[in-house]
Amino acid sequence: MADRRGLRRAGWTVLLGAATGALCLGAGGRLVMRLFALATARPTTLSLRGTLTVVTFGAIAGAIGALVLLAVARWLPGPPWLRGLVFGALCYLLASPGFRPPRPLVFALFAPAFLGYGLVFVAVWARLVAGGRPPPSGLETLDRWSS
Repeated sequence: MADRRGLRRAGWTVLLGAATGALCLGAGGRLVMRLFALATARPTTLSLRGTLTVVTFGAIAGAIGALVLLAVARWLPGPPWLRGLVFGALCYLLASPGFRPPRPLVFALFAPAFLGYGLVFVAVWARLVAGGRPPPSGLETLDRWSS
């Protein structure tokens, strides 16, 4: 029973990480791309397909971040806001080698998206998953399907 509870908890963590990643890293990343284009005087196009692609990659990155959180949560310091900042910084350091083009402006613009992801994800995770509270009622139906 304890293994099943841990598996369910991990599933909620990954789902929550993906949702937070889609918002902060995906939509936030799209905003960062727009700001980068404006700052470097590059022509920009904004398409629904491109936006959905970036949001999807943000959700994937958020789900991977959730796995990182499951691995390091016990070593994160202090209250949830500090844990969120440290976790966001860790995710930023893990993702930063993939930033293209590798310019200081890119690193500076993406930092708030990752720190925001860490803050929001850890705060919601601490309240809904780690604190032992049940998930919102709309999500409880998924528990019945997995039984």
